[in-house]
Amino acid sequence: MSKLIRSLTRALTVIEALNGPDCALSLNQLHQTTQLDRATLLRILATLIEAGWVYRSLGDQCYRLSYQIHELGTHIRTQNSLAQLAAPILDTLQREIHWPSDLAIYNGSGMEIVETTRRQSPLFLSQGFMGYQPFMLQSAVGRAYLAWSHPKDQAAILHRLRLGEGPDAKLARDEEWVSKVLQSTRDKGYAERDTRYIGGPDDNDTYPVQVAAVPIMVLEEVQACINIVWLDAFIKPGQVEKELLPKLKAAADQIAQEILKHELY
Repeated sequence: MSKLIRSLTRALTVIEALNGPDCALSLNQLHQTTQLDRATLLRILATLIEAGWVYRSLGDQCYRLSYQIHELGTHIRTQNSLAQLAAPILDTLQREIHWPSDLAIYNGSGMEIVETTRRQSPLFLSQGFMGYQPFMLQSAVGRAYLAWSHPKDQAAILHRLRLGEGPDAKLARDEEWVSKVLQSTRDKGYAERDTRYIGGPDDNDTYPVQVAAVPIMVLEEVQACINIVWLDAFIKPGQVEKELLPKLKAAADQIAQEILKHELY
């Protein structure tokens, strides 16, 4: 009878844990799930990350299976693959401009932040944004997604919003207002969030947050959106248009090329 390779067995145990119902686990959660001691677990995770099977998210420092697992036919959520591809690009963007960014997808009911560099920014506040769902018609990412969606998709999303409840439903019923906002967004080439919108753990009346977002386009379809978040008190006049937005759009183009390369559209 062949001897078992204990290190391989342990690595597979970690992969199985990450392929469970909870697709993102912290080191402590993995320790509790696998019952492996932390030193062993850290070595296994480092090896899996080096090999490309696992990655650690910037936004919450949790571990997730990578897009390479697709090649093994293992179940994996597309947004995790997208977040992994986008993470190094967002990290580079944050290092260049210092302000954080979020990557958001449309999950079928609304926008959802699947990656963020808020932990990396020395100039920002909250870190609790992974999984946060901003309002569709008031947030910059929601407006960007709607503005560049195919007209049929846009109509379907707005129809669902009108049938719902809350601020988005009320705004969606004002078809003239929606049309003006989305046309203005397309004309500018980027989306701004509603000036009255207070959304997210880091918003407050003392330090109003400003946000601009652009779509990530692949084969003329919007796949996701990324934004830049800043505080006006630290921004010079014209700096957003001259410095921040060109870098944001370049990052969106880079992510789009990665999506196209790995066929995640």
